[in-house]
Amino acid sequence: MENTSYKIRIPKTERPIGHLPTAKRVEKPTYKQLEARIKKLEADIEQRIQTEKDLQALGEKHKLIFEKASEAIFIIQDGAIKFANRRTRGVLGYTNEELKTLLISEIVHPEDRERVVSRHVKKLKGQKAAGIHSFRILSKTGKEIWIEDTTVRLIWEGKPATLNFVRNITKKKKLDAQLQFAAKLEAIGTLAGGIAHAFNNLMMGIQGYTSLLLYDIDSTHPHYESLKKIEKEIQDGAELTSQLIGYARKGRYRTGLINMNEIVENTSKTFGKMKREILIHRELTQRPYDIEADQGQMEQMLLNLYINAADAMAGGGDLILQTQNVIHTDIKSKLYQPVPGKYVRIKISDKGVGMDKQIQQRIFDPFFTTKRTGWGTGLGLASVYGIVKSHEGYVNVESKKGQGTTFYIYLPAAQKKK
Repeated sequence: MENTSYKIRIPKTERPIGHLPTAKRVEKPTYKQLEARIKKLEADIEQRIQTEKDLQALGEKHKLIFEKASEAIFIIQDGAIKFANRRTRGVLGYTNEELKTLLISEIVHPEDRERVVSRHVKKLKGQKAAGIHSFRILSKTGKEIWIEDTTVRLIWEGKPATLNFVRNITKKKKLDAQLQFAAKLEAIGTLAGGIAHAFNNLMMGIQGYTSLLLYDIDSTHPHYESLKKIEKEIQDGAELTSQLIGYARKGRYRTGLINMNEIVENTSKTFGKMKREILIHRELTQRPYDIEADQGQMEQMLLNLYINAADAMAGGGDLILQTQNVIHTDIKSKLYQPVPGKYVRIKISDKGVGMDKQIQQRIFDPFFTTKRTGWGTGLGLASVYGIVKSHEGYVNVESKKGQGTTFYIYLPAAQKKK
């Protein structure tokens, strides 16, 4: 058998076992060193626990701040409200669980929805969008609420979202509407008063010349009937200017203490004889407050409202008249803040065709009418408004298309003389 020998080559990077480096000797820590290390670990653990407590306390404080904030604060992500504070829940009327199931678009008023959603999308994308804007939302009960929303983009749980600070501005909007409404009617009233006085001067001139012509002729003259018709037209014109002056709040002439029950009863009986197809119901309080007013204007105001009700019930129907003693807190309106005190409320209700919101917003404008040409001047309700305001009162209207109309007249009770 052939004798074969093998050589083993050791790489230069490797060393024979006999040439292994000597391991370093590890010195054992002394008791004092171990004790110092243990104390340091304990201090580190204690500090960590305290830090966690501080962070938790800080989180609770932030949560408390959010919960106690006077503004509604919530986070919108993926079109839904992910977090909402107590004020948000109070304004909207939803619980946290209910809010999480709703899309924000479902809460926004339908007329504002497209604009609000578009702005939210722009904010999420980091595009320029108004930081503060106003729009309407709907509560759980369907109540319309005006809000002012301040929006900030942020990252919430790893995804883009918006942090919203919301302030309820419904009262401010109501006040703005009051001021705009008052300014509008004041301007129209000034214009109406100026037109009425100028028109009166013209009518007086025509009346003067007509009277002179009639003075020189008798009933057999061929122009006599024409001149008498001119006189009749002048009288109608004078009545028109009287209504305009009443709207301009310059028609309060003779005032005295009045019992509105007597005025309502007398005027409604007279009206009932003219409109027998209207069935009149009177529900009058036993002892209404006295008011200080011009009796003629009160009668004109009521007759205008009766005529308006009759026009809404062309085929006949029920006209309900009520009087009641109330105070200022009983006056519910979006257009004004009533002066504190006692009032007599006159309620006139019909079961007629009713009005939509667009018509309701214009019914007190002079010359506005829904009647066809030649069937009305559009001054009846304008005159009602002017008379009520000249007596420092208030007027409200409630109506729905096809369900009738109710007018509420509030006149301040007369102050007792000392």
